[in-house]
Amino acid sequence: MENKKEKKPLLKRWWFWLIVIIIAIAGLGGGSDEDNTKSAEVNQSEKAGDKKDKKDKKDKKKEEEVYKVGDSFETGKLGAKILEAEEKEEFTSDNEFIDSVKTEGKFIVVTAELTNNDEKSRMFSSTMFKIIDDKDREFETLTNADLMMILDDKNLFLEECNPGMSRTGVFVFEVPKDVESYSLKVYSGVGTASKGAVTVKLK
Repeated sequence: MENKKEKKPLLKRWWFWLIVIIIAIAGLGGGSDEDNTKSAEVNQSEKAGDKKDKKDKKDKKKEEEVYKVGDSFETGKLGAKILEAEEKEEFTSDNEFIDSVKTEGKFIVVTAELTNNDEKSRMFSSTMFKIIDDKDREFETLTNADLMMILDDKNLFLEECNPGMSRTGVFVFEVPKDVESYSLKVYSGVGTASKGAVTVKLK
């Protein structure tokens, strides 16, 4: 009777270990690709985040830029310079047919020079301005008929201005007496023509 060959245990067969090694190498390679992909995604995400942070800082800096009386500045196609800002309690009329204008609060009177930097005619108006106090209250310009007649040609209300030309006007705001700290918001145009705004610290 022939002696049967004794089978080698599976762990002692060379091809078994070859298969194990191949599988192990394949597994390591796959993990490396996955890690590289994740690493690339993280790097892209970080770069996108850095760009966004830089843009946000730039926009914030631009938004927070505040001018003072006497500074020349631009917003959109509008060039502007606030020449003077004062407070008063009455506008006296020297015409017997026009009443003087008084207030229980006070008037903030702003004199500004506006320049049209556009390529076409633009409209200037008192609606391009707002006063904002330290309580974030907003005050529109006063459009009292008697006041407009007292101001006469100093009143810029829906006035056309050709390219490269300038107009100087007076803008009046009626505010409570307790308004002590305030800024002027200057918009680049009237209505849909407004493409931006800047802030001028008045007091």
